[in-house]
Amino acid sequence: MTVRTLLASLALSLAAVAPVSAVAADETAVYAKLAESRSPSVVTIKFVLKISMGGSDEERETETAGIMIESGGLVMASNLQLGGISESMRSFMSPGMSMTPKDIKVLIGDDTEGVEAKVIARDSELDLAWVQIEKKSEKPYAAIDFANAGKVVPGQTLYSVERLGKFFDRAATMNDFRIGAVVTKPRKLYIPAERLSAGLGTPIFAADGTPVGVSVLQLPSKEEMEAEQNMMGSQRGLVILPAEEVVAATARAKEAAASGKPVDEPAAPAAEAPKEEMAEPKKDGDK
Repeated sequence: MTVRTLLASLALSLAAVAPVSAVAADETAVYAKLAESRSPSVVTIKFVLKISMGGSDEERETETAGIMIESGGLVMASNLQLGGISESMRSFMSPGMSMTPKDIKVLIGDDTEGVEAKVIARDSELDLAWVQIEKKSEKPYAAIDFANAGKVVPGQTLYSVERLGKFFDRAATMNDFRIGAVVTKPRKLYIPAERLSAGLGTPIFAADGTPVGVSVLQLPSKEEMEAEQNMMGSQRGLVILPAEEVVAATARAKEAAASGKPVDEPAAPAAEAPKEEMAEPKKDGDK
């Protein structure tokens, strides 16, 4: 091999490697930026979940993700993770079963004790719930504003920011994934191209840090799920609710809370009503 041929081969090799290295550097920069600018607004909600069924109660301590969406202490989370039940899931529950969160606390940053909070509104159809911190903070909380979202298109890479569990010191963690489709039914939703590596109630961002939505559970009816048996196994119900839907739902939730409308309790499937006995047909001679 001549020197000229050797140099040419080396140049081609470097040309092939350079873009990959550049992409890796770009991804590292995105992760670092999201960790610095967005993770302070990703919080943990700690609570006791009371489960009532068949006349007996059980209580268990649990945690779920939360997003600080207003500097005054308004936190948004997955309704399902806070004990709420959607219409499509009620038929899977036992009659008379209910789940109620209590002793709610929001853990922010390195805080391990939390500040007291309460559920002020729910939207089971969208799988969203809102929690308000009760005591006013001396300084504003870092919050994520979903009002200025960008356009999302199929093939675009998006990023999730959430926190690990207590065992891993609730450290911030990020993942990236691509969008496979943008659908308009049953409502506008972003469908991941692959299994979404993010929990429910996780904020989703574009590469520049712009919030574009939140991960929620959207499931069809029980009949449709039974017809497509792999629905739950493939987690196709875990999708992205666009930011504009989040903003509109939050406005409705705040309006309902301000009007004094009671928070919808995590609904349990109603016990089946007894069927009325059919009257026997009258015989000849009966009055």
